[in-house]
Amino acid sequence: MKLPELRGILQYVTRFRDKVFVIAINGEILESENFPNILLDIAVLRSLNIKVVLVHGAASQIQQAAAQRGTPVSNIDGTGVIDATTLQLSIDVGIRLTNGIMEGLTQVDLRAAYANCIIAHPAGIIHGVDYQFSGKVE
Repeated sequence: MKLPELRGILQYVTRFRDKVFVIAINGEILESENFPNILLDIAVLRSLNIKVVLVHGAASQIQQAAAQRGTPVSNIDGTGVIDATTLQLSIDVGIRLTNGIMEGLTQVDLRAAYANCIIAHPAGIIHGVDYQFSGKVE
């Protein structure tokens, strides 16, 4: 990095120190060859005392896992009916991806934790349609 570039980012260092960045990553990026660079970027943010919450998607991996198992998915984007099979498949894939991310963060010397702390309420039956395991996140 050249000196003028370094000077250019200094204004942001003090502005965002001790702040929290929420970074949402598409599930496809997790399998990209560039993903380790993203983890390094997160390590740079942490070195500047910027806290990071990383949120990841999993749609493409859920579709791949369903195809490998020969299991149809009831709904992939979470807007329709989610059946028990799709829910379990989503949980399995989510756990695998999260563990992979945790491993990657450890490789760049970052401590990380994840919590299953999302609060959601079942959608129930709407206009005669049972939404099974679909719901609204608080």
